[in-house]
Amino acid sequence: MTQTLLDGLAAREFDLAFCSKPPERMNLAAVAVQRQELVLIVPQEHPLAGRTGVDLAETLPYPQIFFEKSSGMRPVVDQMFESIGASPQIAYETEEDQVIAGLVARGFGIAVVPYMELLLKLDLKILKIRSPVCERGLFMVHDDNVFMPPAVRRFRQFVLDKNF
Repeated sequence: MTQTLLDGLAAREFDLAFCSKPPERMNLAAVAVQRQELVLIVPQEHPLAGRTGVDLAETLPYPQIFFEKSSGMRPVVDQMFESIGASPQIAYETEEDQVIAGLVARGFGIAVVPYMELLLKLDLKILKIRSPVCERGLFMVHDDNVFMPPAVRRFRQFVLDKNF
């Protein structure tokens, strides 16, 4: 979804986007407005389900459900695995975190996802990732080279003042 939002921003379809950090090559202004903890989700019957936390390396024997390469979350999760020098077994890829959570709940694999309230409503177990330390930044993004209407400027400042 991040790439779709960034493409729309570049095409001037809208003035602001809330998404993962854009690549430097896009020359967009990005301000972090929120941090999301990343967690591991596993089916209730999974061998890791009895634990409260894991090191990412402990997930390697199990098939994983990943975000598609076009997702803003994919580079974040890829970087986590790169930091431990490992390549996971990717069983499925999809764009939506809710779809990933549903697939995990149905036993199709395990996944690293941003913590969200929806996870509490599904038949799965949420585990803290002890190592490597991981979180995702949510950014407010705009193009400094494009006119920003006053209402958008005020909304942008409102978000910045709230310090979410």
